[in-house]
Amino acid sequence: MDKNIKAIVVKETMEWGIEVIDVKIRDIQLPENMRRMMANQAEAERSRRARIILALAEEQAAGKIIDQSPSAIKLRLYQTLANIASEKNSTILFPFPEEMFPKNVPKK
Repeated sequence: MDKNIKAIVVKETMEWGIEVIDVKIRDIQLPENMRRMMANQAEAERSRRARIILALAEEQAAGKIIDQSPSAIKLRLYQTLANIASEKNSTILFPFPEEMFPKNVPKK
């Protein structure tokens, strides 16, 4: 950056007979809105990378584990439901087949 600025200054001052020996940037003050924009962009990039890593991990796990175990897809469903419930503070209802409940349950 120093070299680029020096080249511009040398070019502009050459006709005046001024010799520029060195250019150093000591302190750069960015406007607050530019700092916020840069921070937002960095946060978005971190979030994007995290989503990509999570998606790759999900893909690897799905390919290896779900193919090997019939109950793995159920566990994945329960994990997804738990994630949804914790993020949205929701109540999730999903039906169970009647076959899952015992038919002759003694009443008290």
